[in-house]
Amino acid sequence: MRKWLPILLYIAGIGAAFMYRNDILDWMRNVQNPILSVGMATVLALFPVVPYKAVIGLFGYVYGSLAGAVICWLATNLAAALMFIGVKYWFQGRARAYLASIPALEKFTATVERRPFASVVLARLLPIIPQTAVNAYAGAAGLPFWSFLLASGLGKIPGIALFAYLGGNGLSNPSNAIIAVLLYVAVIGLAGLSLRSRPNGA
Repeated sequence: MRKWLPILLYIAGIGAAFMYRNDILDWMRNVQNPILSVGMATVLALFPVVPYKAVIGLFGYVYGSLAGAVICWLATNLAAALMFIGVKYWFQGRARAYLASIPALEKFTATVERRPFASVVLARLLPIIPQTAVNAYAGAAGLPFWSFLLASGLGKIPGIALFAYLGGNGLSNPSNAIIAVLLYVAVIGLAGLSLRSRPNGA
């Protein structure tokens, strides 16, 4: 039952968010405190009861693409820093066991040993890699904190900008939304090619 509990809680969180979506939207529209908005986005990043890409889109819809992107960028980096510190100093053993259970991170683990900064940037760009897993890995592996945070901040920009734009303008400008998605894919492709083309020692 334990292994199903996180999945059940996740589904329940999505269901609750859908049921009370109008109340949540009204509350968000009435919130004029930037610190409170960043705090809420940070909590949702630390405890992802709904997929965070949907959260970014929601913030883009409520606050506008630019403001929503800035709020979510600050929040996700704050959440990454908090998780990094927590894992590194309190949960390193458990984090290593968790990471070992995710096959998608095996190649990332091998690559990050050679090029930690570029690997974190690429991991942030790729939507298929769980971002909480990247935070946990960085803390468990003991990567340099400020280097990790800078790489995270850079790597998060394209994805957050895309989903905030889709949330704020996707329905009203579908052609521009398609262009934005294609640009995002191009950025991921160029970053991946750049990482693969570097010598192992770079």
